[in-house]
Amino acid sequence: MAAFLSRRGAVLAPLAALMLALPARAADYPAELPPLPMLQAAIEAAPEVRAAEALREGGEAERRQLAAGPYEWTLNADYGRRRTREAGVTARTGEWEVALERPLRLPGKAGLDERLGDLKVKAAELGLADARHETARALLAAWYDWLREQAGAGVLRAQAEAAAREAAAVTRRAELGDASRLDAMQAEAAAAQAAAAARLGEGRAAAAAAGLRQRYPQLALPARPPLPDPAPPGADLQELVELALEHDHGLLLARSAAARAEAESQRAAAQRRPDPTFGVRYGRERDSAEHMVGAYVAIPLGGSYRNATADMARASAAAAAEQANAAERRLAGELRARHEMVIATHDHWRLAEDSAARLAAAAERLALAQRLGEAPLAEVLLARRQALEAALQASGARVDALAEQASLRLAAHRLWADGEDHGE
Repeated sequence: MAAFLSRRGAVLAPLAALMLALPARAADYPAELPPLPMLQAAIEAAPEVRAAEALREGGEAERRQLAAGPYEWTLNADYGRRRTREAGVTARTGEWEVALERPLRLPGKAGLDERLGDLKVKAAELGLADARHETARALLAAWYDWLREQAGAGVLRAQAEAAAREAAAVTRRAELGDASRLDAMQAEAAAAQAAAAARLGEGRAAAAAAGLRQRYPQLALPARPPLPDPAPPGADLQELVELALEHDHGLLLARSAAARAEAESQRAAAQRRPDPTFGVRYGRERDSAEHMVGAYVAIPLGGSYRNATADMARASAAAAAEQANAAERRLAGELRARHEMVIATHDHWRLAEDSAARLAAAAERLALAQRLGEAPLAEVLLARRQALEAALQASGARVDALAEQASLRLAAHRLWADGEDHGE
């Protein structure tokens, strides 16, 4: 079904700038889709997108957190009573001390933390774009499902109306003695069957519409949605596949995760050198008879724990890089398959349309022959059923072809041009 894949240049490039870097033509927006502002409003209002926006704000806060560092000033205070005995005389004096200390990051660690913060913000931005993309995919899938059910209901409704007219005509001929009562019963049964199928088709279309309205209340569903002929696959089909491969959200997220894991590995390696703690202190002893001012430094002695942490982070970075490679291979296969599906669904639609037209013409000829007494009604009813199946298949094939073309154009960011990332 239709899928939205976002247009981006590199993992860390600004989203809006990339959207403007590859503009699309207005003619690329399919006529069967809802108006673009309405579709974008539905995407932005989706809970998944709002949640991703909140996570992006969290990413900004995390960047500030990493830039500031985890260390803070600590105030220590100590008070005691000293008792001394000299020459048989016991003396009691008060003593107190205050100290102010703070760990300090060694040179280079702050820069690594800032870089890691930037990567996390960009990952959150990619997450927001991916949420829009996934929401748009779900929306388009539901929209094309509704179009398919709506088109099928239209075919069934037209068939039911034709069957009702034919049943009325055969019944009238039977009353006039020009047709048998058996023919009238068969025609009435066929009309009832067609009416039941039409009612079921309308129910399916209504159910699909209800689900679409419930999930995306911003959308207005037209009574007669247009279903244009799918355009023949153009010469730019391979270019669209390559663009989609280069800028797929899932691949960008995998590469972002690999870059973030590499930065975390470097930070863990730097943490092998412990950060020292510097402090100053001031105290008074013997009821303020003695004053003391001093400074001190405390340096943790790193051991196997820090080494193991760095090794673990390095292994995670290597795994993330391989996962990004796997994501690229997987996506390449999916896009090649989509390339073939665009061609196959278009060819299927053309053949299905031709088959439906031929079977409809054959059914009309048989109906004419039956009215002239040259063919039994059973053959006409069979031909009608075959024509109906072909018409339903052609209707579904039309929607499938439109959906696959929209999917690939969205993957290549050629469906709409917008200064914001609304699912592309």
